[in-house]
Amino acid sequence: MTESDLKFLKALKRNNNREWFQKHKAEADTAQKNFLDLVGGLIFALSEYDDAFTTIDPKSCVFRIYRDVRFSKDKSPYKSHLGAYICAGGRKSDTIPGYYLHFEPGGQSMFAGGYYMPEKTVLENLRKDVAAPQSRIVTMLADKAFRKDFPVLGEEDKAKKVPRGFDAKHPQAELLKMRHFFVYSNLPDHVVTGKKLLHYLGARAASLNRWNETLLNIARKR
Repeated sequence: MTESDLKFLKALKRNNNREWFQKHKAEADTAQKNFLDLVGGLIFALSEYDDAFTTIDPKSCVFRIYRDVRFSKDKSPYKSHLGAYICAGGRKSDTIPGYYLHFEPGGQSMFAGGYYMPEKTVLENLRKDVAAPQSRIVTMLADKAFRKDFPVLGEEDKAKKVPRGFDAKHPQAELLKMRHFFVYSNLPDHVVTGKKLLHYLGARAASLNRWNETLLNIARKR
């Protein structure tokens, strides 16, 4: 990715309308091509850990820049970020954990992994692990090396109460309230536009792969 790509996204956020976008279509196409190339490189890096990634088409992972405004109060036609979800089960999978890449100016970019909106049975199995005396999830989240790479646990849509069937006073009560199990690290703009971006992501892919493998094994009761 280049500084011009982030500059385009920043300008798009200020000028989110079709007329402006059409005038800057060439910049949009360049930013999306650079992002697609990066996603392809990341998929290649991930294939080192899982052969299933060798057959993934980068185009199937990248989200469209066009927003679906049919049921939204915000009628802005375009996203002011670029995003991709890489998963062996496909972009819409809710049973296999994946990897999410998000580029947005102002330090809002991120590299993430795990489950977002997992299937009901998967979520139940993850919560059962959290409640267990020797939880693999809790152990990983206490791993200092892992948390150095991925310090943030996504708490979006967190439940207000501990789900039925679990002890409301459990030591991991807050973790039991999670509806998603994903971790992420924010990426500064200078990292996103740096020459070693792919190396940076690849170096952290091993940690995310370990997290995803742990979650998948729990989901499948292994």
